[in-house]
Amino acid sequence: MPKNHKQFSISRQKRALLVLEWSVGFRPAGSVWVLLLALRGFSLVQIGMAEAVFHVVSLCCELPSGLLADVLGRKRTLIASQAMFMLSALLMAASRGMDGVCLSLAFSALGYNLESGTREAITYESMVQAGQGADYLRFSSLQNGIYRFSSSGAMLLAGATVLLGWRMAYLLDAGIALVGLAAAWTVTEPARDVPAITLRTLPAALAETVRGAWALLRSDGVAVRIMVCNALVGACATLTGFYLQEKVEAAVTVPALLGPALVALELGGGMAGLLTGRLDRLSYPKAAALTGAGVGLCALAARGTGLPVLMLSGLLAGLLDDSIQLVSDKRLNERFPSARRATLISVSSMIFSVFMIPLAPLFGWWFT
Repeated sequence: MPKNHKQFSISRQKRALLVLEWSVGFRPAGSVWVLLLALRGFSLVQIGMAEAVFHVVSLCCELPSGLLADVLGRKRTLIASQAMFMLSALLMAASRGMDGVCLSLAFSALGYNLESGTREAITYESMVQAGQGADYLRFSSLQNGIYRFSSSGAMLLAGATVLLGWRMAYLLDAGIALVGLAAAWTVTEPARDVPAITLRTLPAALAETVRGAWALLRSDGVAVRIMVCNALVGACATLTGFYLQEKVEAAVTVPALLGPALVALELGGGMAGLLTGRLDRLSYPKAAALTGAGVGLCALAARGTGLPVLMLSGLLAGLLDDSIQLVSDKRLNERFPSARRATLISVSSMIFSVFMIPLAPLFGWWFT
């Protein structure tokens, strides 16, 4: 048990976690990084290569980052995540060519990897430690809403970000990451029954975590089915929203309304809290079937050309996606042991990436 367990304050913990959500979502330069690179003279091919670097690093580091969170602790991993975000922004501000850009995006991917899984784990364990486990879904919905609305707010500032200039914009992102770093430093490590780790025992601890996680996945078919269903629905909803951007751009007749329209597509996820409570009262197969069918209907409707139908399908797809994601997180957290929680959540994220690889070209064909 950590030494500061007696001073644990769930109110302060919640505030720190909400500031973290805001700091990760509100990145003015990060929200329009493609545009900023294009304005600097980079070609679309070069931008595509930089994005590929991001995804390669993300796929390779997803599971190791979860292992580090389980072995070294949630707080240390969150601090490292915010440090990676700040370093990424500073590297981009100092970059002069593709090498610097790719290095910056690699650190950005690592920041997201370290944050992914760790945030869910520390939130759940903090709520349980404070005797508020029943309120986890409500609070995680609030976290999700803050992230969605803050990222939408950053996108709305796209024009001001461009006027500010790419170098100053990334320095602003670095400053916001510094706020997140300070918030992570104030987080209290939840009490966990894990042995102290030294450099000598670290390899054995990592190996034991992998073995334990693999054993749980082999024995808990329900958890695996939740991961697979959630990843499949999420991939379909994400790709529907992605390809909708081009269709909305073609449907908008007033150029000035394009930015607000694209931002509105992202707001569905921020309203997920309106649906999660009702979904959570259903059995998981029913919840997954309902949201999956709804996303499928959204994908069908998104082939149309009318702007109202396109906007509605995008909003509903985002709402259903985030709602089943939050319910899935709750069900999985209830099944995962604390010592391997972040690792197993990272496995869930990897399953999402596995679905995205074959479905991306299929959805591209579907929306053609």
